[in-house]
Amino acid sequence: MKSEVVITEDQLPGDVIEAVERGQKIEAIKLLREATGLGLANAKVLVDRAARKHAPKKPLPSFADEPSGLSNLVKSLALMLFVFAAWYFYQNS
Repeated sequence: MKSEVVITEDQLPGDVIEAVERGQKIEAIKLLREATGLGLANAKVLVDRAARKHAPKKPLPSFADEPSGLSNLVKSLALMLFVFAAWYFYQNS
Protein backbone atom coordinates (compact mmCIF):
# COMPACT_ATOMS: atom_id res chain seq x y z
CA MET A 1 0.00 0.00 0.00
CA LYS A 2 1.35 3.41 -1.00
CA SER A 3 1.68 5.90 1.85
CA GLU A 4 0.14 9.29 1.17
CA VAL A 5 1.89 12.52 1.98
CA VAL A 6 -0.20 15.14 3.74
CA ILE A 7 1.29 18.61 3.44
CA THR A 8 -0.07 22.14 3.59
CA GLU A 9 1.18 25.31 1.93
CA ASP A 10 2.72 26.31 5.28
CA GLN A 11 4.90 23.16 5.33
CA LEU A 12 6.53 23.52 1.91
CA PRO A 13 10.30 23.00 1.63
CA GLY A 14 12.46 26.12 1.59
CA ASP A 15 13.58 25.73 -2.02
CA VAL A 16 9.95 25.57 -3.12
CA ILE A 17 9.15 28.79 -1.24
CA GLU A 18 12.20 30.48 -2.78
CA ALA A 19 11.05 29.51 -6.27
CA VAL A 20 7.58 30.90 -5.54
CA GLU A 21 9.09 34.15 -4.25
CA ARG A 22 11.03 34.47 -7.52
CA GLY A 23 7.79 33.99 -9.44
CA GLN A 24 8.88 30.61 -10.84
CA LYS A 25 5.77 28.56 -10.16
CA ILE A 26 6.59 25.77 -12.61
CA GLU A 27 9.99 25.28 -11.01
CA ALA A 28 8.33 25.29 -7.57
CA ILE A 29 5.90 22.57 -8.69
CA LYS A 30 8.78 20.45 -10.01
CA LEU A 31 10.74 20.84 -6.78
CA LEU A 32 7.70 20.02 -4.65
CA ARG A 33 6.93 16.89 -6.67
CA GLU A 34 10.53 15.70 -6.37
CA ALA A 35 10.61 16.35 -2.62
CA THR A 36 7.24 14.82 -1.73
CA GLY A 37 6.14 12.54 -4.56
CA LEU A 38 2.87 14.43 -4.93
CA GLY A 39 0.94 14.34 -8.17
CA LEU A 40 0.90 17.27 -10.56
CA ALA A 41 -2.57 18.52 -9.61
CA ASN A 42 -1.94 18.42 -5.85
CA ALA A 43 1.47 20.08 -6.20
CA LYS A 44 -0.03 22.83 -8.37
CA VAL A 45 -2.77 23.52 -5.81
CA LEU A 46 -0.23 23.83 -3.01
CA VAL A 47 2.07 26.08 -5.04
CA ASP A 48 -0.87 28.30 -6.06
CA ARG A 49 -1.89 28.65 -2.42
CA ALA A 50 1.69 29.45 -1.42
CA ALA A 51 1.90 32.01 -4.24
CA ARG A 52 -0.93 34.01 -2.70
CA LYS A 53 1.24 34.54 0.34
CA HIS A 54 4.80 34.54 -1.04
CA ALA A 55 4.67 35.60 -4.70
CA PRO A 56 6.11 38.99 -5.68
CA LYS A 57 3.44 41.65 -5.84
CA LYS A 58 2.94 43.36 -9.18
CA PRO A 59 2.28 47.11 -8.86
CA LEU A 60 -0.96 48.31 -10.39
CA PRO A 61 -0.60 50.96 -13.10
CA SER A 62 -1.54 54.46 -12.03
CA PHE A 63 -2.42 57.50 -14.08
CA ALA A 64 -0.54 59.67 -11.58
CA ASP A 65 2.69 57.83 -12.45
CA GLU A 66 2.38 58.69 -16.13
CA PRO A 67 2.66 62.41 -16.88
CA SER A 68 1.71 61.78 -20.51
CA GLY A 69 -1.71 60.50 -19.43
CA LEU A 70 -2.59 63.83 -17.83
CA SER A 71 -1.23 65.90 -20.70
CA ASN A 72 -3.23 63.83 -23.20
CA LEU A 73 -6.36 64.47 -21.15
CA VAL A 74 -5.71 68.22 -21.12
CA LYS A 75 -5.08 68.21 -24.88
CA SER A 76 -8.32 66.31 -25.50
CA LEU A 77 -10.32 68.69 -23.35
CA ALA A 78 -8.80 71.73 -25.10
CA LEU A 79 -9.63 70.24 -28.52
CA MET A 80 -13.22 69.53 -27.43
CA LEU A 81 -13.56 73.09 -26.13
CA PHE A 82 -12.23 74.47 -29.43
CA VAL A 83 -14.63 72.31 -31.47
CA PHE A 84 -17.57 73.36 -29.27
CA ALA A 85 -16.61 77.06 -29.53
CA ALA A 86 -16.35 76.78 -33.34
CA TRP A 87 -19.72 75.01 -33.53
CA TYR A 88 -21.35 77.63 -31.25
CA PHE A 89 -19.86 80.49 -33.26
CA TYR A 90 -21.08 79.14 -36.60
CA GLN A 91 -24.54 78.29 -35.22
CA ASN A 92 -25.11 81.86 -34.07
CA SER A 93 -23.76 83.53 -37.22
